[in-house]
Amino acid sequence: MVNKDQLPSNQIMLSTEMFNEISAVLKDLEGSIRAELAIFCETSGIPITSTGNQRAIDISALSTLAAANFAATAEMARLLGEKDGFRFLFLEGERYNIYLCNVGFEYLLTIAISKSVALGMLRIYANRAVKQLTEILNKAKKQEKASEAIFDSEFADLLGNAFDASFKKE
Repeated sequence: MVNKDQLPSNQIMLSTEMFNEISAVLKDLEGSIRAELAIFCETSGIPITSTGNQRAIDISALSTLAAANFAATAEMARLLGEKDGFRFLFLEGERYNIYLCNVGFEYLLTIAISKSVALGMLRIYANRAVKQLTEILNKAKKQEKASEAIFDSEFADLLGNAFDASFKKE
């Protein structure tokens, strides 16, 4: 079982600016480590954005499988008594390696790299990308909370005015 506190609490709406910042982090990561592919997705497996060689790869399927893999690993961590689960997973293949990174408990970063990329280099750049993505998401959450407060107040005023207008006699 996944800890309820680790489930996505709420989805946030990303502005175009935030989306572009996330895409830039992925593009920078791709260039820094010569990644074949980098995908940023929700823990539900829904892809948000990706970069790299995407021609022959089903991004949605890979995102869903990465999310399922991370969920299974979270359960293993729970069984072993790891309070916050595992933050990173490394999958080694014959030609490619995949590195999965937990970005908070709501998002995942999936990086596919060739076997020639050094694991240490991958870890350094992946950690940097996770920190940058976390900062962007925290900024997006703050902006969303601020806009919700404005929206709630404006909506209440508009709704009140609409009710008042509906009861007025002409």
